[in-house]
Amino acid sequence: MAQQVIPIGKKILIKQKEAEQYFKNTTIMIPSSAQEQENIGTVVGVGQTVSEIKVGDVVQYTDHCLPVAMKHNETEHLLIQEGDIFAILRDV
Repeated sequence: MAQQVIPIGKKILIKQKEAEQYFKNTTIMIPSSAQEQENIGTVVGVGQTVSEIKVGDVVQYTDHCLPVAMKHNETEHLLIQEGDIFAILRDV
């Protein structure tokens, strides 16, 4: 049976962007110990009281947040507070 994760209050569930494994436009692989994880992710769930952020938004969050890591449908996600997000990233 499939389950859905529904964040409570001002919490947001995001799927974190994967770290780059290759240098841009090359086949040179970056070792996992040297890969920098960006604080960017796609929103997959929002709490009832979150107003500006919607499911599907790509967001950037602060380095200093205290995310709760959780696995859902065999995929790692982060549960963070709305106040830890400081930007919605959109293509123009």
